[in-house]
Amino acid sequence: MKKVYPFLAFLLSCPLFFAQKEKLAFYFGAELQPTIYKHQPAIHVNGRSYINDRISLGGALSFTSKRYNENFGYAADRTRSNHIILNFLAQNDFINTKKVVFSTYLSTGLYFFSLVNPDEKTTEITHNEVDGVWYENEYEVPKKLSRSIFYNMQGGLDFSVKLTSIDDDDLGIYLTSRAGYQFVFGNGDFINGNQFTKPVFSLGVTFKGNK
Repeated sequence: MKKVYPFLAFLLSCPLFFAQKEKLAFYFGAELQPTIYKHQPAIHVNGRSYINDRISLGGALSFTSKRYNENFGYAADRTRSNHIILNFLAQNDFINTKKVVFSTYLSTGLYFFSLVNPDEKTTEITHNEVDGVWYENEYEVPKKLSRSIFYNMQGGLDFSVKLTSIDDDDLGIYLTSRAGYQFVFGNGDFINGNQFTKPVFSLGVTFKGNK
């Protein structure tokens, strides 16, 4: 895990180092993300900053959770899987008109997978500093049965149609569909990354404008 944190810091800091222009884009959508057996609805968000008229860099986050009426060999009556993807994102708007934007994208990063027992709780403790005083907080979370980290890479197409614009803020609102293919590399405790190597689809809204 110690090697993961510097990598995450690099992913999150890349857009700050390279992005120097004034245009930003934020996407919020629903995604069909592969889980253990089949695709599952997920939340997908990404933010990008343009380095020129077409190329933008940023980060992307996807999350989904799925319940199962089986234990996968662990001491549990049922289980729940959590899937979190944190990627660095590069996108090229090779067709960019006033009404339509057609792009290719490539993203790479980490795939966090965990399996929990929703019927059994464990206590976790966090420490927070407020005005020089440290406070200890206890909270209950589902018992973790398995945790794995994989390497994730995605490539695909982004198609956006402008719905409206807000001239005062130079803000455009677009209906966006995204289709790509996801590669997940590595071996977990009981599951391999290639089980998540499948197509991904997303539909949502993009907000694009100046800072």
